[in-house]
Amino acid sequence: MATTFTREDAQTCFRCDINPPSFRLISLERVPSDDGLIPECMVTLLCQDCLRFELDDFHEALNQTSIPFGEDATEESFLCRQIGVLVVPLAVSYNESRLLVEELQTDGLECVVN
Repeated sequence: MATTFTREDAQTCFRCDINPPSFRLISLERVPSDDGLIPECMVTLLCQDCLRFELDDFHEALNQTSIPFGEDATEESFLCRQIGVLVVPLAVSYNESRLLVEELQTDGLECVVN
């Protein structure tokens, strides 16, 4: 199910809480559960300036994906394991959104092999 925001929430960037957002950043993360690490999507609305900081944070977090899940990690306190991000402009046409959906529904390895 897609994440929805209230009109009030969507008026300013979630990071700086000043500028109007221009992008939706969707982050695929692995979070702890009773069954180990499970995938979860996190969504945030960002202005252009803050998008750069978020992408820098993602780049730095890539090294954390190889760190084993620790005994001291809980659902409230754990090492963030972002494994992918998707940045989408808030103003996107129906045709552009369909292209994105089609790309996400294909196996990326298929594209490389063919």
